[in-house]
Amino acid sequence: MSKLSKLLQVTEEEKDAILKHYSITEEQFDDNVRILKEWIKQSEHLPDDDNDNKLKIILLNCKMSLEKSKQCLEGYYRIRSRYHSEFFDKLVPSAKEYQESKRFVKTAIMPKLTPDLCRITIFKATDPEGEANDAYVYELPVFMMAEMRVTEEMCLSNIIIVDFEGYSWKNLMKYTPTVNQKLTDMLIAVNLRIKSIHFINTNNIIEHVMRLIKALLPSKLVNKIHIHKTAESLSTHIPLECLPSNYGGTGEAIEDLYDEWCQQIDDSQDLFEKLLLIKSSEKIELDPYQRDMFGCGVDGSFKKLALD
Repeated sequence: MSKLSKLLQVTEEEKDAILKHYSITEEQFDDNVRILKEWIKQSEHLPDDDNDNKLKIILLNCKMSLEKSKQCLEGYYRIRSRYHSEFFDKLVPSAKEYQESKRFVKTAIMPKLTPDLCRITIFKATDPEGEANDAYVYELPVFMMAEMRVTEEMCLSNIIIVDFEGYSWKNLMKYTPTVNQKLTDMLIAVNLRIKSIHFINTNNIIEHVMRLIKALLPSKLVNKIHIHKTAESLSTHIPLECLPSNYGGTGEAIEDLYDEWCQQIDDSQDLFEKLLLIKSSEKIELDPYQRDMFGCGVDGSFKKLALD
């Protein structure tokens, strides 16, 4: 088992359960991947990406819809082209921006899937004085982990935990309207499926955060947000074996997992250099129909984000 496989554990039984959820066989799954690969080859403006698992993840995110998967692929390559200089070109282990970002956050992806086949991602800012140049710095590690996830991952949906301990106005002010719009565009293009979001160790800033969220997100997603004053109540939603030890679980501490992920990223320079070339060869703009599907009909709106 590779180091990355240990960080993203999926048993054969879990893989079978994921396919069963969509009433699809492994052969049918592979056939859909072949269809997408052929479509990419026929789309001259798209790069020939040879990562089959990436296509499988996109199919799962799109509930096995080939048409939506094609739109998701277009969106993925679009954002890599549109934001390459200000964001994606920094997604390289040797980049100074990434090296700086490692001390400003603690992001961890839990190695075990939950019983309902979700992957848990935990995000915690560690920049109490607001030293980061901008909010993009906080996002670099999690985007790099996401790029590594698609090479090995298999899950039905995602659970996101945001730890507000030490989070202050100095951090929140980094998320300007321009940054929020661009990060929203990136998130929509990725088409991440979200099962639930948990805000833990909340403080008085959470009221302002929630006002912003309610202005941006559809009620369907807002209703998936759970607010916890401490991490203790997480266990009422998530099994202890799927949580880190410093959040009341039996898994590795978030700091140890973060160190392991950072080491995995540092060891994957070749992968990220290759990803620098994964761009559309022409400017892709979504037509009005696709914009509505991706939630871009209103600036900053997440209204069509993929939800379970």
